Amino acid sequence: MTDLERKLAEALRGQAREVTPDLDAAWAEQQRRQRRPPRRRKVAVWGAPLAAVLVVLTSVLLATQLNTASPPPPPQPAKQPGQELVFAKPEISLRLSFPGEPKALIDFAGQTDAWTSYASQSLDTTGRPVFCIEALPKGATHGGTDSNFGIESPSCVPVSGYPVSAGYVGKKGGPLPAGKAVFLVARTVHTLRLYDAAGDLSQAKAVAVVDMGQVFLADVNPGSPPVRFEVS
Repeated sequence: MTDLERKLAEALRGQAREVTPDLDAAWAEQQRRQRRPPRRRKVAVWGAPLAAVLVVLTSVLLATQLNTASPPPPPQPAKQPGQELVFAKPEISLRLSFPGEPKALIDFAGQTDAWTSYASQSLDTTGRPVFCIEALPKGATHGGTDSNFGIESPSCVPVSGYPVSAGYVGKKGGPLPAGKAVFLVARTVHTLRLYDAAGDLSQAKAVAVVDMGQVFLADVNPGSPPVRFEVS
């Protein structure tokens, strides 16, 4: 082979190397790409801790709001019917300048005799109107001190207020037996409803008329006197 032919052959081999792909380099590049983790996996790797942090922060925020929030207002008590009923303390053995006409309320049995409770509208020695309850032997409308039932007969309460001006709740040993209550009420009243502290209703009925109004008698729970009233 001549020098010219040898040079030509070398030139052809050089050109062939330039256009022929480097298989080893291509294979190495493919392997490198396969070993590279995909971007999606990277997102999952840092995304999971971020979600956990957000859950914790949300829980802390809710707990803080619950702790700092104002407590709910206490439940309001149920509305009670009617108006408050306040009794004046009875005065025993009050001296009267003008005893009123007694009105019979109810008969009851004493230890040995039968008795009758009476209500009357009177005036004391100062001219103050009072509502009095006394117990006398059945059949008698007037009597002296010895004829009264117990030491609390008569018992008188001042007259004041409207439409219920006075009231007396019966008790053992008193001029009105336990389980009864009597009231002085304005003449314009047709119905008197009474309620004790538990809200139990007692219906009173008119039994007599006096100068300053009507006398209503009611059955009540012994030991649980009326505390509120309604009229119509």
